Amino acid sequence: MGDDKVLALPGSSWDTVKRIIRAFSAASNQENPKVEEIAQLAGLQRPIVSMNNNFLRAVGFVRSDQWKLTELGVRYALALEMGNDSMAAESLAELVRAQPLLNQVVNVIRARGELRVDTLKAEVMVRLGIHQSDRRSQFVKPVLDMLQESGLIRIGDDTVTVGDSGRAGAGRRYEEQHQPPPNPPNPNNPPPPPPTGEGLPILLGPNKLAYLQLPKDWDKKDLPKLVKMLQLALGDDEE
Repeated sequence: MGDDKVLALPGSSWDTVKRIIRAFSAASNQENPKVEEIAQLAGLQRPIVSMNNNFLRAVGFVRSDQWKLTELGVRYALALEMGNDSMAAESLAELVRAQPLLNQVVNVIRARGELRVDTLKAEVMVRLGIHQSDRRSQFVKPVLDMLQESGLIRIGDDTVTVGDSGRAGAGRRYEEQHQPPPNPPNPNNPPPPPPTGEGLPILLGPNKLAYLQLPKDWDKKDLPKLVKMLQLALGDDEE
């Protein structure tokens, strides 16, 4: 997580920041990647990557001791690669809640119910100590774009409100977890056979068969990364 209480603003659009995060993910197999290598993978000039590194570390995407993604950074990058919007939003929401200033911004919106976009930008700038004439003020927007993608806020044409993740998401998850299944399984009936033809069959044990769907350009060199991604996706937090 980002330990910095003061938030460093990004130096590019949110789309460019995500492009850099993907590049960090692509370099994950390297023992000690350099900023130059990250820039080459992202197809960007090194200064552009450098302008965003303090932000990536302050929010908790990138580790403070080396140029590698944190666990949540890896999870978010994986969600981007998979096109899994729900997983991406959950990862961002965790990062936002762990960053004091970003969490304060979300709490302001939650307390007031609704703010004008300009008012919210001013709130962020006041907390950062940035004047309206400061060139860094243009990079408040990427931060708001990130907050919106996290689901914690919703930005309309001119107003900002609390998003579903910041308002009712936890309640819905609780209800879903505590609802009895509509059709409890009958212990006297055998489980239905697993579907066939949906990927590479992997035998986990008696009557336990999983299917893994690999891309057409699968390379065995990607096996260590696949194992790591499976651990993260399936909730293996022990390292």
